[in-house]
Amino acid sequence: MKQRGWLPTPFGWATAVLLLAGWYPLGAFAQDADSSHTSLPDSLHTPLPDSVQTLGTNSRPATLPPRPNAESGLKQPVTFSAKDSLVLVFGATGDQGRLVGNAKVEYGDARLDAHAIQILFEIDELRAQGLPVDTGIVGLPTFTEGDTPFNGLQLAYNLRTERGRVVEARTSIDDGFLTAGVAKVREDSTLYILNGAYTTCECDIGETPSYSLRAHRMKVVDQERIYTGPIRLYLFNIPTILWLPFGYLPAKEGRRSGPLAPQYGEDSRGFYLRNWGWYQAINEYTDLQVRAGLWSKGSWQINPTFRYNKRYQYSGQIAVDYLRELSGERSDPDLQVQRRASLRLQHRQTLNPTSSLNANIDLTSSGYLRTVSEQYNDNVRQTVTSSASYSKQWPNGGRSLSLNARQTQVLATSETDLTLPSLNFTQSRRTPFKRERRAPGQEERWYERLTVSYTGTLNNQFNFDPLTDEQLLAMGDTTATDISWYDALLSPSQYRRATGNTDSPLNLEASHRVPISAPFSINRGLRLNVNPNASYTENWFLETERQRADTTNRVLRESETGFFALRQFNAGVSANSTIYGIFPVGVGPYRGLRHTFRPTVSFTYTPDFSTDFWGYTRTYADTAGVERSYNIVRGVSGEQRSISFRFDNIFETRRVASDTLQQRSQNQPLKLFNIDVSSSYNFAADSLKLAPIQISSRTRVLNRLGLNFSATYSPYATDSLGRTVNRYVFSPNDFRFARLTNLRLSGDFSLRGGGSSGASAYDGGGFQTGATGIGGSNPFGGSNPFSQTDYSSVNQLTDFSIPWSLSTNFTYNLSRFNANSQRTLTLNFRFDFSLTPKWRVQGNSGYDFERKEIVTTRLFIVRDFECWEMSFNWVPFGDFQQYGFNLQVKSGKLSELLRIQQPRADRRDRFGNAF
Repeated sequence: MKQRGWLPTPFGWATAVLLLAGWYPLGAFAQDADSSHTSLPDSLHTPLPDSVQTLGTNSRPATLPPRPNAESGLKQPVTFSAKDSLVLVFGATGDQGRLVGNAKVEYGDARLDAHAIQILFEIDELRAQGLPVDTGIVGLPTFTEGDTPFNGLQLAYNLRTERGRVVEARTSIDDGFLTAGVAKVREDSTLYILNGAYTTCECDIGETPSYSLRAHRMKVVDQERIYTGPIRLYLFNIPTILWLPFGYLPAKEGRRSGPLAPQYGEDSRGFYLRNWGWYQAINEYTDLQVRAGLWSKGSWQINPTFRYNKRYQYSGQIAVDYLRELSGERSDPDLQVQRRASLRLQHRQTLNPTSSLNANIDLTSSGYLRTVSEQYNDNVRQTVTSSASYSKQWPNGGRSLSLNARQTQVLATSETDLTLPSLNFTQSRRTPFKRERRAPGQEERWYERLTVSYTGTLNNQFNFDPLTDEQLLAMGDTTATDISWYDALLSPSQYRRATGNTDSPLNLEASHRVPISAPFSINRGLRLNVNPNASYTENWFLETERQRADTTNRVLRESETGFFALRQFNAGVSANSTIYGIFPVGVGPYRGLRHTFRPTVSFTYTPDFSTDFWGYTRTYADTAGVERSYNIVRGVSGEQRSISFRFDNIFETRRVASDTLQQRSQNQPLKLFNIDVSSSYNFAADSLKLAPIQISSRTRVLNRLGLNFSATYSPYATDSLGRTVNRYVFSPNDFRFARLTNLRLSGDFSLRGGGSSGASAYDGGGFQTGATGIGGSNPFGGSNPFSQTDYSSVNQLTDFSIPWSLSTNFTYNLSRFNANSQRTLTLNFRFDFSLTPKWRVQGNSGYDFERKEIVTTRLFIVRDFECWEMSFNWVPFGDFQQYGFNLQVKSGKLSELLRIQQPRADRRDRFGNAF
């Protein structure tokens, strides 16, 4: 006959503690008459009481110390509780316990929650299940060990071996979900799964996700890696043709080695399988990616990229891209083999807190940019630039040093400018005559305000401007067309052949500049800031120029080697002030108009260094015997006695509040608009002494409409041919003060409405590539720079949180030069609205009123399918017309693999031919 202990709990929870610490097999249950806690007897063979023992609502768990003669394998106490009932049954067939209603059992860091839990004391095992109801099952078993929860229909867990078994299991791993017909949990948290499925769609147990990757067997190690046998993609319960003999799924963010998902399609080189390869996380600071591509017509490509990053010290990458392209069929006699390559290097290093080193090397040919690169910015690039720099600062002394090297090449003409090197040294402002200590009340003397600074530069320039192929062929030098800029740099003879220039290819110059100023202020009711200043400049040259006229009066130029110093100076004074004025006017709730007037006036004097006195000029006689003067070096200044002025005007108002709270929140003034006017007058000029007058204004209305206006006026008239003459336009009869030469008016307007209710908002950040997404603790940053950039924007998830927005901008330009006028007027707009919480339409377009044509127009339609996103983009006309359909999952790990894009949104899939 079974004997039963029953613990009714009419007012809430009943809790008991089983301290099964290795020596304590549970056999009987008793309650001390004079204590309010439950005691567990010493031996399983203790006789059971004849009557039912009952715990009241004031019962509390008890703690018993472990005993050394342990027989059980349990190492820690087991705590259990239930809301509805707790039944313990002891008998010959086995001792059992049953918890019903929000049942909980805790053992170490393991916890089991369910509607009902059965405890089998003989084998130290827990079994849990939910409660079936009309709408499904409530109180599903949930097993949590550490931070990993499991759900299932049925669950069993052995306390002694710390192993478990879950039927219809489900758990979340990072941003995905793993389901299993049967899952077994080992003591090291390794999962063995039968009939498993991985998806990023959130759904309840028993529901079918819209897509899943299914395998008969899976293994999950450390909640980070999922290994599978043969794996297949299912859409709902429909199998697809996407099948792999084995699978590896990253279950956690971070850097890890693994294969990279390929892309497939077709272009002019044939059917391709490209961008497949391998990612290797070498160590904490370095990684390597190798991608490759194969085409059905014989072309192949390889693209290794090595990166390194040690935080606060150095970072960079080396990327090589090589393509061997076959044009035509293999059997064709005119089969062409072309090799395109690109080498790009980036390096950033902090040597110490005051010095750093940066390099950006780009060795890329125009053929690669036009035919290989799939980046839109590469396709339209006209120049290739490389640079390297070193900088050093001395904060205490206010000094800095920078060393730079730079190379710029124009792809169309092969013209190359090389700076090797450029040295710059700067000493910040110093006050050499300022006293360190000054007696109290003693004023600062005028010479103590004197400030001096210094800037020195050294530039070594190389310019390679080759003659055209037609010019070289006309000269009879057919092989000079193959001379590159680096060949010309290393060989002066090659430089002369390619450019036709007999001068030295290198131009070394140095300059020194010492500005001096002594600012002070005058307070006589109006504060006036005055700044007398002077500047000394000295330029060093290794060559000077000599000119002469031949018999045809053509000017011939020759270089004369030798050191030469060009020394120049100027002096001046500037003054500025600020004046405020308030006009007692009001419109509605706005009261007062404040006008802030900031005038600035400066005068500069520069001697005429082109006279014979300074020795910077020479003369030659033309065929008519007329003496012509010329400068032997660049940068010789003529006389200048110029006064410049600038008037800045700011108009503001303030809103009058009806109560104190509003007054505090509206205390800031409201800026209405700005108007700025500037010009200059050169007394030393022989004509056109007054410079053009510049007027600019800007305003913003209700933070919605922004307007910008700028205009240039010439004070001089023009002749019948439209040329400027030395005669003022001003006429008091027709009220003309100046002549408009340039006008620009631009504005922007934006509206946004609605809220985020009913919309699904999610982060539209960039995707990570394949199975090797880099994020989390990645020292290289949160996003993966190895991701393939797609400028068509189909790779970016859309933000559905804003129901609609509209923005427009317009630009009007008018230019008048001589008798010609040119004007442009364009209007652009961009719209974005949600048809439903799941449908979104985006687009941008515009109109050129002068050309009377529509500018580049794009339409983008997006549909959100919870864990999928479908998009359609269309550029109907223009040079880059295209269309594209894209269907992909939102998960960053699977977005590249589970993606349908037709055609690929790049330049080879436009309606026209690839350029």
